[in-house]
Amino acid sequence: MFRRGIGAAALFILINSTPLMFPSAAGAKDLFPGYPVAVRAQAEKVLAVAGPGKEDDLKKEVRTLRIRMHGMGILSMNALPDLLFQRALREGWKGAATPVLRIVSEISPFSVPMWAWLVKEDVLSGRVSDLIQDIGGLAGALRRFSPAQLGYASWFLSFLSAAACWFILWGSAALFLRARPSLEGDIQRILKIPGRDYLAPVMVALVFLLPIMAGLGLAVVSSIWLLFSVAYLRRGELVVMTAVVLVLVCMLPGGGILHSLNIFAAENVGGWSGGEGTISPGKGKETSTGRKGYPAIPENWMQRFATARQEMQSGEVEAAEKRWTLLLEEGREIPEVLNNRGIVRAQQGSMKEALADFESAAGKSPEDPSALWNAYLLHLQMLNLDRVQQIQPEAWTRIRKMYPFRFRPDDMEQGEWIASPMPSREIWSAVFRLREDWIRDAGESDFFLTFFRPLTAPGVVAFLAVVWLSSGAWNLLSRKLWIHSTCRSCGGRALVVRSREVSDICAACRAKIGGGSRLGHERTRRIQGIVGHRRFVMAASLAVPGVGALWSGKVIRTLLYGIVLSLSLAAVSCSLGGGRVGGPIIAELQRIVLWLAIALTALFWAGGAAWGIRSFTILQRNQNVAGERV
Repeated sequence: MFRRGIGAAALFILINSTPLMFPSAAGAKDLFPGYPVAVRAQAEKVLAVAGPGKEDDLKKEVRTLRIRMHGMGILSMNALPDLLFQRALREGWKGAATPVLRIVSEISPFSVPMWAWLVKEDVLSGRVSDLIQDIGGLAGALRRFSPAQLGYASWFLSFLSAAACWFILWGSAALFLRARPSLEGDIQRILKIPGRDYLAPVMVALVFLLPIMAGLGLAVVSSIWLLFSVAYLRRGELVVMTAVVLVLVCMLPGGGILHSLNIFAAENVGGWSGGEGTISPGKGKETSTGRKGYPAIPENWMQRFATARQEMQSGEVEAAEKRWTLLLEEGREIPEVLNNRGIVRAQQGSMKEALADFESAAGKSPEDPSALWNAYLLHLQMLNLDRVQQIQPEAWTRIRKMYPFRFRPDDMEQGEWIASPMPSREIWSAVFRLREDWIRDAGESDFFLTFFRPLTAPGVVAFLAVVWLSSGAWNLLSRKLWIHSTCRSCGGRALVVRSREVSDICAACRAKIGGGSRLGHERTRRIQGIVGHRRFVMAASLAVPGVGALWSGKVIRTLLYGIVLSLSLAAVSCSLGGGRVGGPIIAELQRIVLWLAIALTALFWAGGAAWGIRSFTILQRNQNVAGERV
């Protein structure tokens, strides 16, 4: 049973540390499925020629591929950076991969892992100018490539969930260790049997371990520890407990949001999520059915948009034009649809209709230069030189600032149209329409089952309310009952009633009389208690860093330390799962982050343990009990 509980804890960390939707490379059998033959053949040439010392040849092939891509309305081929990096790993030139990826960024601007790698290399090499540009590319890719936004939002929520999990475990364990001596004293007082001095520590250990061995969820286990601790906590320590309970409450909707994002992404695979960057051989499915409780209309709209993009990129311009027109007739008169329909119309020779679409799109979205550039190209083709002269300066200036692309207007062919990807605002609108399911469907997630087992979703809110109310009631009731209070300095126990604030330092320690003024058994017993208490606090500080500072009365600083430690532990947890679902660049970045997070966590853990032990040592020294020996 104990192994079952530990396994559940490990499963929870792994589940919540996995990035849910990293955009990944295409399949291995066909490196670039779904693209036109000319584009696919040129992409294979780029992949073949790439390598250290071949930058000039690579630039020529990349330029050719860029022209063919933009002529078909293809904005990015996200599979290329991963395939190149995989080849670099296989052939042993990973250290020389950065210049290659920088050249390839012209044809893979939506590859967020590629930009992250370049930013990492810029930081390590100190290239400030490249760093600024690459950060702009990273921000632009996240802004324009909608699947990446959802994927990395899911990763960030997973990171916060893992941090919350670690904070709950740290806080509840620290408070239980703080209350353990007093709880042990009350158990000894209640038990009226021989050997109670030996039985009480065993019972306290069982209170701590039995919930884990029973396979209860981590939230339930933590709540049990808090309930047994609350009667012995000082007012400052109740702040830590309140923070733990609030985080517990936030875990429920947090798990629901993650589950909804996961379902939303999974049900649209091959649809909108495949419409840009990496496309599949098949078209997006037009289904009017969806998961129960999820709106079908936004789902269909996004799938039809992605299908039209795939038809446009595959050269099926007539089918794409019909689909764009249907979307406009349904009321989707958004700049992205107008701009894309203008491109397929221009490809069919309908210049006036295409120009009308471009100008309408540019008027609806002045901040997006795509339609303005396309209108400029069309005016140039139609020899409208007066209009060309009017809009050329603005069109050239704005596309130079169009991140994540690195467009050079003087190097672009007339047929290089700038298409529009899936608008992110529409996806997020569809996601937020699911907010009612964040609570309702939270009970279906693996997150919920691991953390709140064996409770059901309706029972969790009631359970947390009972924990909160019973904790407050027990804390108030304990002020009317005689319970044990443990001296923070020497570990001596005494029965007190009402507030324990005045009795958490005993009279002997306040008088600074060290081991006691009397000789004989009483002095020896006090010194043994001091040494045992010191060993307990130091051991607890090593097991749960910060406990020593909590014993020393540094509550707020201990709380802040627990937050920082939990964040570093979450970084370790999240770095364990990224390589399994991402491409080779993601895997390599995650390995780097993992080792950095492990080093940082080890530093925080050792520093917290040393800080706690030192704080407690200073407390004992100030009370004149630190130098005694048995």
